[in-house]
Amino acid sequence: MSGILDWIPWERKRKVRVVCTLGALLCCLQCSVALKEDVPVFTDEPLSVVQKVGGSVTLRCSALPNHVNITWRLNGRELPAGGDEELGVLVQPGSLYIPTLSNLTVGRYQCVATTSVGSSASIPANVTAASE
Repeated sequence: MSGILDWIPWERKRKVRVVCTLGALLCCLQCSVALKEDVPVFTDEPLSVVQKVGGSVTLRCSALPNHVNITWRLNGRELPAGGDEELGVLVQPGSLYIPTLSNLTVGRYQCVATTSVGSSASIPANVTAASE
């Protein structure tokens, strides 16, 4: 009889541990699903382009989730929101517009998508001036 009494409390403890473990696992799964939904994913990335000096260039970028914040970099330097007047680059929702390509605006562009979870950089797009 003492063997049965020793076994019953152990079994109850085991059941409690299993329930707690399953509860912790479900909590972790719910958190990871919420985090996964907020990880930035690009739906449109900028493409490299060759344009003559003085021509215009438009680079496009979009990402999910809908509340993602998109910024742009030129040669690793973040461009200010709205664009850079000195360079003549305009940052618009979903795109970057260069009305007049110059030696200052050629280079390597990237868009960066940011959420509360983190940031993700797009593939780089090279904007190159065509030789005449």
